[in-house]
Amino acid sequence: MIYYFSTTGNSLALAQKLAAALGDGVCSVTRTKEKNLEGPAVGLVFPVYYGDVPANVQEFVRSHAFPEDAYVYALATCGSTWGRTFRTLQQLLGEKGCRLAWSRAVPLIANSTICMKSHIGYDLKKLDKEDSVVREAVEAVKNRKEDHSQEQDSLLAQFSATWLGRKIGNWYLDVQVAPDRCVRCGECVRLCPMDNIHLGEKSAVMGDHCLHCLACLHGCPHQAITVRGRVVLKEDQYRHPGVTVQELER
Repeated sequence: MIYYFSTTGNSLALAQKLAAALGDGVCSVTRTKEKNLEGPAVGLVFPVYYGDVPANVQEFVRSHAFPEDAYVYALATCGSTWGRTFRTLQQLLGEKGCRLAWSRAVPLIANSTICMKSHIGYDLKKLDKEDSVVREAVEAVKNRKEDHSQEQDSLLAQFSATWLGRKIGNWYLDVQVAPDRCVRCGECVRLCPMDNIHLGEKSAVMGDHCLHCLACLHGCPHQAITVRGRVVLKEDQYRHPGVTVQELER
C-alpha cells in the first residue's frame, strides 16, 4: 500500500502513477482509519516542508504500526532541496522497529512560490520527470533495492526547527481569511488537512494549528485566503493538472 499526503496534487499524482505501475493501492494519511498499515511493501509519498518531513506525516509514522519485515520506501516531492527529510524518516521508522530501505527526492513545482511573487507562470514541464522517477521506484520496489544516498543532514532544517526559524516560517507562510472576499463556500474547510478552518457566521475562520501547507490558499475559488495580508491572483494558484480538487479534499 502507498500512503500519501498531498495538498496541491504533486505527491498524489506521483503516488497514483506509482500505484498503477505496481498494481498497488493508495490511501491518504489524513483518511487512514486503521492503525495497522498493510502490505509487504509500504510506500510513503509526501512533500518536503521546511527541509523536513511535514509534522502530520511524522505523526502518522509515529502512530501507526508497520508490517513486520515490510519493505519501506519513500518519495518526497519538493521545490529544490529535500533537506534532512529522509534522515528524519529513517529515525522515525527506527523508533518503530523498522527502517527506510529506499528513498528519492523529486523536485517538481513548489507551491510556496506564491508567497513571494505574482504572475508566476508555473513551468509544467517540470512534471515530465514523474514517469522516470516512477520507473526507478518500481524497479527498486520489485527488486527490493537499498539506497540511502539521500539521507543527509540539513542546516536549513536545523534552523527551521529553532524558535527563530519557526517564527520566520510562520510569518512567511501566514495565511488568513479576507472576510470581504469569502462567500462561505466551505472549500477551504474541506481541503484543510488539520481541521484548522471552520465556517463562521460571516466567513471562514482560521484556527491556531495551521500546518502552513497552503492547500486553502491555492484551493480557494474566490481568492479569499491571503498570505501576509496580500490577495493572490487566480492565475498564481496551483493544482497538479492530473489531479482534481475532489481528490484533494479530505
